[in-house]
Amino acid sequence: MRMNALVVAALMVACVFAAAVYADASDAEDAPTSAPEIKFWAYENGNWVSYSGYGYYAGQAIANSGLTFTWGSGSYYGTTLSGADLTYSYQSGGSTYTNINPYYGKVATVNGDSDFTVYRYSNGNWNPISSDSGMSVMGFYRPFDDCQLSSANIAFVPTGISPNTLPTSGLAHIYNVVPTQGTPDSAYEVTFHIGNNTYVGYGSDAAAAFKDAMIRGGVAYTVNLNMVDNGVVNNSWFGYVGQIGNNVPGTYYTAVYDDIDDLTYVSADYAYWSLYLGDSISYTDSSMFMLGFMSPLSYLPTVTGVQSFTQDEFTLNWENFTYNWIEEGDTTGNYD
Repeated sequence: MRMNALVVAALMVACVFAAAVYADASDAEDAPTSAPEIKFWAYENGNWVSYSGYGYYAGQAIANSGLTFTWGSGSYYGTTLSGADLTYSYQSGGSTYTNINPYYGKVATVNGDSDFTVYRYSNGNWNPISSDSGMSVMGFYRPFDDCQLSSANIAFVPTGISPNTLPTSGLAHIYNVVPTQGTPDSAYEVTFHIGNNTYVGYGSDAAAAFKDAMIRGGVAYTVNLNMVDNGVVNNSWFGYVGQIGNNVPGTYYTAVYDDIDDLTYVSADYAYWSLYLGDSISYTDSSMFMLGFMSPLSYLPTVTGVQSFTQDEFTLNWENFTYNWIEEGDTTGNYD
């Protein structure tokens, strides 16, 4: 859908977020029952024109918005990845693995023009996406207020056009997930089984829901909510769970020196939280992705042959593995 708008607005400095931020909204708000609207703004014939797309991610919504654009690409560990693809596959040790494409949503041209800067509207202001910890692609923005890349409006500002002209009315809506008053919509509910305990939290992604669950349960925790790494999405660590209670991942070494053979026998024990789908008792259904890329909402993109990104129940199990090796000489001092 297209809509003309030309409104002068003051451009203000953006706040940069390194973790999920909850907006100060007083009342509970229903989650969208279908893919939410995200608007894409293009400058055409002296006016800002909006194109409405629908999706959990901006990279998903722009594809059905009607805007004329072409996908860009980026090189990642020697592989060229298209902005059209949420995931990519790679080979390692004779096996094939799937990971999140950090360049998802990269756009090369809009209306035939490649000379533009991508802006997003959030917290009452338009700012370039680079203000979000150096972000360079718009695909992972989404219209929920509990994540670092929170926006329902993306603009492609051509060189020579002032961003002060960007509209401040007729904008798409950002949803308040965890209100300061009232109960969050059950659509955001995620269940976590940890040891003999079960916790429930709310979030537009499972990492935000984990944080909420631990706060509600009064459990010490750490979880990585940083969505940006080196200008693209943090596909290695977004949603990584560190501490739960007294259990903190780490590697613990023991070293024993044999003075007869002049050798040191080293043992390393690595302890960590392993993530499984559902209420796992057998611990066999391992998750392919970190919590940050999964959500209880039903309208995430689907990728053929890949685990569903819509998940509302997880098991975290404290696990460890040990590996051993031998070093020449007395190296025990390296492991004190």
